Amino acid sequence: MDAKNPKYRRWPLLLLALAIVLGGVLWAVSRRPREVTVQVYFVRVDPATHQGTVVPVSRRVQAGEPRLLLRAALEALLEGPTPEEKAGGLSTEIPPGTRLRSLEIRDGIVYADFTREVESGGGSFSMQARLWQIVYTATQLPEGTRVRLLLEGEEKEVLGGEGLYIGEPLPRPPEMPQF
Repeated sequence: MDAKNPKYRRWPLLLLALAIVLGGVLWAVSRRPREVTVQVYFVRVDPATHQGTVVPVSRRVQAGEPRLLLRAALEALLEGPTPEEKAGGLSTEIPPGTRLRSLEIRDGIVYADFTREVESGGGSFSMQARLWQIVYTATQLPEGTRVRLLLEGEEKEVLGGEGLYIGEPLPRPPEMPQF
C-alpha cells in the first residue's frame, strides 16, 4: 500500500462521508415522532335500562409532554367516534363545532377552555354525558387528576341551561357515572 497513491488517499474521505451519512440517518430515526395510546371516552346507552355511561376507547397520538397528550386526547374526543365505534353502540354528546381553545396543567388541575358550542343544545342526559366525557378524557394522566372547564376563557359556575355545576375543578368519581 503506497500512501502516495491517489486511490489510497480517497479511503479516509470515503469513510468520513459514510460516517456523516450514517450519523444523519441515525439522528433522523431518533427524531421520528413516536406514538402513544390515550383514552377517549364516549357514551354507551344500555338498551334495557336506557341508562348511559362513558366508556374508554383507545386513540394513538404523537408522544409529547402531558399537556400535549391531553390536548390530543381531547381533540380526538371532539372528532367523535369512528364509524365502527358508532356501529358498536358508541356515541358522543359533545355538540358539533365544539373546539378546544386551550389547555394547561397547573398544580394537578387540567384547565380546558372550550368554545361556547360545548354547552349548546341537549338536555339533562346530554349535559351530564358531555361533562363526564370531558372529565374522564382530561383526567387520565397523573399530572392532572381534576379538570376545570372554561368557556371562551371564562370560569363559569354551571354548564348549559340544565345548570350542571362546574364551578370548581372536577375529579373522576370513584365509580363510572350513570346518567
